[in-house]
Order: sequence, then structure tokens, then C-alpha cells
Amino acid sequence: MTRVTPEDVRRTRFGPAPFGHPGYHPDQVDAFCARIADTMAGRDHLTIADIRLVEFDAPPPGRRGYDIDQVDDFLDRLCVDLEHLRHGRPRTPAGRPNEPLTPDDVLHIHFSAPPYGFPGYQADEVGAFLDRLAATLAHHGPNGLTAKDIQETTFHLAPEGTPSYNREEVDAFLDLVLHQLAHTEVTPG
Repeated sequence: MTRVTPEDVRRTRFGPAPFGHPGYHPDQVDAFCARIADTMAGRDHLTIADIRLVEFDAPPPGRRGYDIDQVDDFLDRLCVDLEHLRHGRPRTPAGRPNEPLTPDDVLHIHFSAPPYGFPGYQADEVGAFLDRLAATLAHHGPNGLTAKDIQETTFHLAPEGTPSYNREEVDAFLDLVLHQLAHTEVTPG
């Protein structure tokens, strides 16, 4: 599958914020995307936490900002890409930035173990969630997961010595799923 490249990140532009909403400061977003591209190329060292916790100012007076949802969606997808790049694996969920997750993507995703000395999420709980998510994506029925379910999803920390997954990777994936399900729920089908 095709991974987003540093050049793709540099070339990405976002639509303007809807009228009445300030949006994000375009220069700050562009500069941050340049840092992400440099990180992907090995010239900077942003972490997933840096990306997930970034905050942007409103644009200067008289200037429209970038659409907040577009920027947030893009950054969520990049978190997943960067985690897989860091571990030397191809990106599993969705081959291109605008490609939705499929049940097959979900069933084949791999999360790494947490960094040494840090607790991770219980692997069996995450696995059960992935099974339910794959079923939701395969069958758009009334018993599937909703965006609200994803927002309320929590996993217990694994006791020492038991299988566990890197929390940042799982959280970045949950953000990606949340955005996909939220867009699916508001789009008439």
C-alpha cells in the first residue's frame, strides 16, 4: 500500500474554515507540517505525542484560517503513518490518506509493544475491539460501533508481564476510526 511521503505532507493544503469559525493559523499549520515531513525524512524528531497535543492559534485579524476538521483528520492519519514508519512496517490501515478503513485493514493491523518501562493496553481487550470494529465495517447494521462508542472506548493497562500494545499507536488508530465513523454517520448512504 502507498504510504504518505514527506513531499505529500509538504504539498498538503487545507480548505478555509467555514464562515463564522476562526480556524487554525495557516502559517503555523504549514510550518508544523514541514516539521512532520522533516521527521518522516529523519531530519527532525517529532513524536506522536507532539502531533496529538499540538495547538494552533487563530489566524491574524482579517485572514481566514484552515478548516479545523480537515487539519485534525490529516494529523490523525499521519500519527498512524509515523508509528508504522518508526517501526519499519508499511502502513496497515488505509493505503492513502483519504481511503477509508476496510474490515481487512482492521483485521491485519499490528500494534507494537509499549516502550520499555511503560505500561500498554491489554492486548486481549484491543483484539476484541478490533474484531467488533471489523464486523461494524463489514456490516453496517444497527448493532455496530458508532462514533460515540469509539469516543467512550477505554482499555485497561496490562499487568506487567502480560501481552500489551503501545498506547500512542492504539490511541492514534482510535482517532482515525472515530473520524471515519463520524463522517459515515453524517453522510447519507
